[in-house]
Formats: sequence, structure tokens, C-alpha cells
Amino acid sequence: MNGQSMRSLWKSGLLILTLTGLFVIYLLFKPGGSSPTLVTFVDNIIQGLLECVGLLLALPLFLHGIGRTRQRNVSFAERVAPARIGQRWVPVLLGLAILCYVIGQAIWTYNENIVHLPVLFPSWADAGFLGSYPFVLLALLLLPAQPLPASTRMRIALGSLLIMVAVTTFSWYLILGPTILHGADTVLGKVIGTAYPLATLVLIFCLLLLVIHSHDYTIRPVALILGLAFMIIVLTDSIYDYQELLNAYVTGTMLDVGWPLGYMLVGLGARAMRVTRASRPLPTRTPAGAAEEGTVQPVPTSLFWQSLLPFLFLPPIIVLLGYTIAFDKKLCPLQVGVFLGTAAFLGLLILRQIFVIRETIGRNNALWEMYERVTRAELARERAERIKVERILALNDALAASQQDMPHARILAFGHYQIRDSKGIYYNVYHREAGDHQTFECECPQYQQQAICSHSLAAAALHSVSGSTQG
Repeated sequence: MNGQSMRSLWKSGLLILTLTGLFVIYLLFKPGGSSPTLVTFVDNIIQGLLECVGLLLALPLFLHGIGRTRQRNVSFAERVAPARIGQRWVPVLLGLAILCYVIGQAIWTYNENIVHLPVLFPSWADAGFLGSYPFVLLALLLLPAQPLPASTRMRIALGSLLIMVAVTTFSWYLILGPTILHGADTVLGKVIGTAYPLATLVLIFCLLLLVIHSHDYTIRPVALILGLAFMIIVLTDSIYDYQELLNAYVTGTMLDVGWPLGYMLVGLGARAMRVTRASRPLPTRTPAGAAEEGTVQPVPTSLFWQSLLPFLFLPPIIVLLGYTIAFDKKLCPLQVGVFLGTAAFLGLLILRQIFVIRETIGRNNALWEMYERVTRAELARERAERIKVERILALNDALAASQQDMPHARILAFGHYQIRDSKGIYYNVYHREAGDHQTFECECPQYQQQAICSHSLAAAALHSVSGSTQG
């Protein structure tokens, strides 16, 4: 990004920090009275306004002129490439996600502070809150990524699935399972109560997608901003789900800072995507198989650390399994879920290692084939050089045999000759070509004055003989 683009993002980030700080100060000191009704109403209004700020950041406002002067000319095929069409929709989808959440917040405020509904969950506000997650997931699926080998993509997919299984297992035992088994009395309440933890798992999957995309330097600023946003939203949603399970959530606590902060960062991520597209053209996806056959594609170093992520979940899931066996004496659905999750995790881990071994063997075979090709090419080059040297030596031997005394001519290389005069002095003669015209330039004084000498004539005769011998 150029300096103007970075300044635009820094100003937006500073605005987010300032507004979040003011919201935190309000929740800490609650100026204007300590009435719970007033605090709740102002809290809901501030949340809605801050989320609207995120929506404004996602819109293409105040972006004219950013980076357009340095943008290269692109072909029509590049402009209509599917990857570019998908990139164009990413900020729009993120904006729609924020809009859904703003609608949900407005309905929540109306229910809690205007009509004073005794039961706020479930309500139509949940439709707005939950409606934002599909747009977020679709936006991240359309983010561009540099192509990776098929085996590497499979290994990354299995690693992501491993993390999802581990997180789902913990969520089932701590939040998801208790919500389903001991949640709301109505079927709708159980469904919506279950949807929130599942939506949190969707955001965790989005985080994994951002980790996979983080090796693509083109969208790294977007991935970092959205990754921070989703971590804040996941943490806030998890605490909210746990408090709802205990019927302990109330509006007006510090937890309410998480949602507007997270969705303002989502808006900043959408703005970063627009700025990135305006600053320089993004690379299009290369079709599968476009790489030269037999070549080994480089893999980013960061993928090594990403491949270790699934192993970090192995000790906690073993500890959870041991805890359920030791303290849950009676078999229950929560314990069964932990057993199934642990079995699935271990099975996927073994399957992933099989793919890693296959990928390693395939890369070793590819490197060995490359080594053999390079070795054969080097041997062929050495053989050609040896034949060339042998021909030069043979020509010199033939010249020596055809003369009575010391050889008066030597061939150092094709096009480079040494001619001996009557005084025993050797002069270098070089063959030059300029189109169809050929010259033999000698370093003797006669050639320098007259552009011809006996040495150049002798070199011309030798060149014609050596050329016919080489052919």
C-alpha cells in the first residue's frame, strides 16, 4: 500500500480506538445517574451507533484517488477473472453482515427499552444477530489466496478440520451440550440457543481460513484486521453464551464493548480490502496444472508453524477426556460427545499424518527427478566442452605435423588464433561477425594501419579449415 492508503486505515483505526475508549469510560462511570433503565438504554444506543460506524467504514466512502495513479494496465481477461469478481464482493458482504447486526441491535433496543418485553430471548433480534454470520463466512470464502499444491491444500484442510473437531468437543461439553440439554423450555428457544454456539464455531472456522490466507501478502492487512475482529467477537459470544446458560447476562456491563468493537474492526477490514484493491491490482488465481510439469512449487515457511496448530489441541482434549472419565461416574450425553470428539480427533490426526508422509515422499521423488535431470544436463555440457577441446588439440597437432620447424599458428578457441611471424612473435587474431560480414582482427601494427596483414589471412584460412572440421 502507498502512504495515502496507510494513512487512511490508520485514521480509521484511531477513530475506532477513540470511540471504544469513550464507551468503556461510560460503562465504568455511568454518568447522568445510576438508574438501570437509563444505563441500559444508553448502552444499547451506543452499541447501535458504534456498529453503524463499522457499517460506514465498510462503504466506499472517501476512497477516491487512493492509489489509482500507480495502477498498471490490466487486460480484459484479468478484469473479468472469477477471483477478481469474488474480491469485489468481499467488502459488500462484510457490510451486509454489519447491517444485519445493526438491525438486530435496533430490535433488541426496541424490545428492551421501548416496549419493555419481559422475555428478550428468543426474539426477532436474534434473526438479525444470527443473520450476520453467513455473510461473514461467504466473504471469507471469496478472499483470494495464492495457489498451493493439492497435497498441501488437503493437509491444511485436515488441520482445519482437526481444530474444528477439538473446539466443537470442548464447546459441546461446556456450552453447546448444556444449552441443548438444559436450555430454554420452548423448541424455538432451544434452536436459537444452540445456533449461537454454532455461529461461534463458524467464526472460529473463519479464523482458520484467515490463518490459511495469511501467507498471501496481498491480503495480509485484511486478514490481520479481520482475524483480530473475529477473535474479539468469538470471545464476547462465548462469554455471552455462558452467561445466558446461567441466566446471568444483563445489559450495561463491560461485555457489551466486545460486539461494537468487533464489528467496527470488521468494517475496517472491509475498508482495507477496498483500499488494497484501489492501491494495486490483485493477482488472479492461476488454473490448476498451470505450473510447469516436473517442477517443485515453493511452500511458504509460515505453513510449517500452521501445520503445528492441530497438535496444540491434543493435550487439552486428552485432559478433557481424562476429566470426564474421572469425575463423570454416570454415562451421559455430554460424556458420549467427548468420547466421540476425541475418537474423531485421533482418527483425523492419523489420516493427516498419512497425507504428510505421502506429500514428503512425493516431494523427495520430485527432487530426485530434478537432480537426475540437472545431472544429465551437466554431463552433456561437459561432454560437449570436452569434444570441443579435443578438436582444438587435434587441429593444433595437425598443424604441428604439417610444418618443418616450430608451429607458426595455434588455435586457442574457435574464433581465437595465434599466428607466429618470422621473428618468432605470436599475435592474437580474433574472428568477428557483423551480419553477413566477417573480419579477422589482428593486434599487429600492420593490421592497425592497413586493416589487413599476413596473420589475419592465415587466421582466415585456419578458421575455414577448423569450421569444416567442426561441422
